[in-house]
Formats: sequence, C-alpha cells, structure tokens
Amino acid sequence: MILRNTLIASTGLWLAACGAETGGDVRVIKANIITMDANNPRAAFMAIDGSDIVAVGGGDVAADYPKAELLDMSGQTILPGFIDSHVHVRELGMDRIKANLVGVENVKDIVARLQARFPNPKPGVWLIGQGWDEGAFATRGYPDRAALDAAFPDNPVALESLHGFGGFYNGTALEIAGVSAETLDPEVGDILRREDSSPTGVMLTLAQDLVDQHIPKPDQAKLQEAILAGLTEMAHAGVTSIHEAGMTTADVMAFRHLADRGELPIRVYGLLDGNDKALMETWFSYGIMDDPDDWMDIRGIKVFYDGSLGSRTALLAEPYSDAPDAARPTERISPDDLQTLANRAAETGYQMAVHAIGDEGNNRTLNIYEQALQDNTKARWRIEHAQVVLPDYYDRAAKLGVLSSMQSSHAVGDSAWAEDRVGPDRIKHAYAWQTILESGGALMLNSDLPGEPWTPMETLYFAVTRQKLDGTPANGWYADQALSVEEALKAMTITNAYGAFQDGTIGSLETGKRADFVVLDQDPHKVTPSALKDIKVNMTWVNGQPVSHRD
Repeated sequence: MILRNTLIASTGLWLAACGAETGGDVRVIKANIITMDANNPRAAFMAIDGSDIVAVGGGDVAADYPKAELLDMSGQTILPGFIDSHVHVRELGMDRIKANLVGVENVKDIVARLQARFPNPKPGVWLIGQGWDEGAFATRGYPDRAALDAAFPDNPVALESLHGFGGFYNGTALEIAGVSAETLDPEVGDILRREDSSPTGVMLTLAQDLVDQHIPKPDQAKLQEAILAGLTEMAHAGVTSIHEAGMTTADVMAFRHLADRGELPIRVYGLLDGNDKALMETWFSYGIMDDPDDWMDIRGIKVFYDGSLGSRTALLAEPYSDAPDAARPTERISPDDLQTLANRAAETGYQMAVHAIGDEGNNRTLNIYEQALQDNTKARWRIEHAQVVLPDYYDRAAKLGVLSSMQSSHAVGDSAWAEDRVGPDRIKHAYAWQTILESGGALMLNSDLPGEPWTPMETLYFAVTRQKLDGTPANGWYADQALSVEEALKAMTITNAYGAFQDGTIGSLETGKRADFVVLDQDPHKVTPSALKDIKVNMTWVNGQPVSHRD
C-alpha cells in the first residue's frame, strides 16, 4: 500500500540522486514536457513550489531559480496527470478478492476459474466472481447454472457480468433468495428461464437485486481497504484524479473517512447514486461539497437510465436488428422521476451525469436536459457512454454544452457484436468520437473500470487505433472515428478536468495550477500507434509530491 505521505519520504534519496542543489523550496524539473496548454504546448523545464507550478518554459526557468533542486529527467516525457472521469474504484479494489471471469467463453471456463480461486471453500460461504461478458454471451447464448450446481452444491455462487447488467447464480444462491419457477419478474429486469420455467441462473438488470440483497455487505473497514487498494493501483498506472460514478451512502462515508485522514493518494470527484432517492434527498438538503484543495469533491449525480447494448436492454428508437424478440429495453428510472431529479439538480447546482446507451435513451436524456437547463450552457452536464445516438444528437449536445463522457475500450470491446445489434446504418452513429468533436461538442475519455482494460496507456491506444490489444482488426474498427494522439490526450486531461469544474487548477501544466503530472518513458507523439499501450509510467506526482514510482 502506497500512501502519498509515506512515498514522499521514501523518495527523498531518489530526488537527491537527480543532482539537486540545496537551498530554497522550489524544484525545477528538466524533461520533455507536454503541457496540454494550447498557448504553450511544449516545454523543457517546469518549476514547482510546494504543491503548485510556478513556471513552465525553456532554459530561462532554470535560470530564474538558481538555488532550486534540479530534477533531471532528460529522456523522459512529462504529461499532466491522467484524469479517469468514469470509474468504479471500490469495485476495482473489491475485484481483487473475487474470481476473475474476464475472457471466459462457457460455463466450463467459469467453473474452472472458480475452482482455481476457491479450491476448498468453507460450506455456506458466498463465492463471488466478476467479469463474464454479457454482450458476448447474449450472442452465443446465456449460460445455465447446472454445472455451477454440480461443482458448488454447498456454497451460494454470485457472478457479476463484465458491465454489471447481468448476474449468474447457482441453485443454492437462488434458494437463499427464494427465487423459483413461481417468482415473477420484477417491474424492471428479467429472470431467464428454462422450458419448465425454473430459473437458468441468469438475471438481467434489476432482477439481480432479488439475489444480491442476500450477499453479505462489506463493512466500512473492508470498503476503505478496497477503495485505497483501487486508488493505489490507479496511481501506479498514472492516474492522478478520478470521477467515482454512482457513490452509495456507504461509499461516501468510506471516501470521506480516507480524505479526513489524509490517506487519499489521488484526487476524487464524487458523483452520487442518483437512483437512490433517500441519498439524494439528503444531499439536496446538504448541498454540494467543494473542497478548495480538490482532494475530495462531491457535486455530481450519476443516474442509471437505460441498460446495455450487449444485453439488448438499452433503449433504441427502432427494434434491435439481430434478435428483436430477445430484447428487453429497460428504463431503470422513469422519465418523470429523471426530469424531477434534473430540475432539482439545476436548482441546487449539482451536475447531472446520466448513463444512456441506446439512441432513444440518449434522445430522452437530451430532452430532459433541455427542459431542466433552459439553455444554461455553463452547467457542464454530462451523458455517460452516449454509445448509439440519433443523427441530431451531436448538434443538440454541442448547443447545450453537454459533455459526451465515453470509453475507448467499449468500442473495441463491443466491436464483435455491436453492428449485429443495430445494423449497418445505425452503427455509423455509434461510438462516434470524431463526429462529436467535428460538431463542436466536448468529449471526455475514460475507462469505466473495472469492466475493460483500463490503464491510461490502454485507453489512449484504443482511442487512437480502434483496435484490440492483439492488434485486430488490422485497420481499426470504423477507424474514421479514431482520435489523434493529441485529441485523445486532451480528452483524458484538460477536458476531464473541465468536466469536474477543475480546469482552473488541474488538467494542464500551467503556472498557477497544481503540480499533478506523470513521467513516461516515451513520448506518445513519437511512437507508433501500436506501441502506445507499451509506454511505461515511471512516476506519478500529485500536489507536487511523488505518489508512485515504478522502481
């Protein structure tokens, strides 16, 4: 575990080894510096005084501070710290104690992963896994629990899907939850069934709650441990700030305890769980939480509206192209309730960030935003994912100042089946990053971890190549929507800072801003696109201090 204050102490010898001159509190760093400041895009020196940047430029910066510590990082590249603007960091930490099911192709694979992770489970203990791809399984056929029942007759098993829109449970878990052939589907969600109406074990969207409510909840100590583990792992990868999407009451408590103790290694911008009415009543009364030091802000509301494209639960304006009868379009909150929530957010200064995947889901979200904002283009409201949109989405979003918060990993991860879901015409308005930019819209780029490969170098690689990590397809999937390195870096730094009302303090390396930056072993502009994913993060600095070192 690396906390910001413990690593600062341990890095003292490294700083001295860089040839520091004693005297004064200012440190001058020499490196290939990419600032993301349009007025001063490249620099050779940066001066830091405490937590702040006091100068960025050429040799004159070093000359102005002759007694400063000189940190010579020649041959390395410095960038503003990456801001991952849509994450579930508590889940990232918790996943380290779950069975990893990413990449499984059938029930046999799932059972093998579970047996490897839990070789001798104590009877009655819940066995938890995460990562089976509901989109891929929806195409090849959802699994049945028979093999789970045979392998784990004495343990309840709960397996969350890759993107969280499906759960897979064994018979013991269903029995604990009282789910049987006679159980009715919830109002929002589906229990998949065998021919005799008994449950297969797969539950879609909110039907998962029927079982998940019986899984023992982690206590505050475990939550804080998971959050800290996730934040530390992200710091190692070069992330200096996150936007936590959908914070529960317990999450808020855990994050605030860590912040109060000074144990957050990187910055946190909180988006509350807008589907929790009780939580929102509390916070509407409380008001936004704006930390002047930006270690812990809470001023956003993340709302789950529709489902996912892979599981055919996203809202589309026209039927699904591949299996319309198998589709189960889902509204996880009614439009009236969403409108009420948006109106109250507009009145109280909260930022709305609505999960919308399908073109009709995005269309309805924009309708609600337009009514609530009344042309208030400075509100910086967001749509999370914006995966499939109607042709008028781009101009409407740009006109209203709505930010499209998207994930480069989703495009390549969904490429195997996305066109099957929507057909050759609608796919032209899916994962359409370039069209958003060309229409004057703002694009935020993030990972939505832990569902897909999430490190900043992977996010950058996906954005520029539109290829999977194995280099397929050869020319990129709908490569006309790919981003340049500069466009992607902007969407991962300064635009993400803008999306949290923090562009005045972080997101670029400029005089007066906080010294949040990463040190890379190569310049992303000078490597081939295929090599972007292989760039190493040597150091991560937050608030003028190192919080992670590769060595």
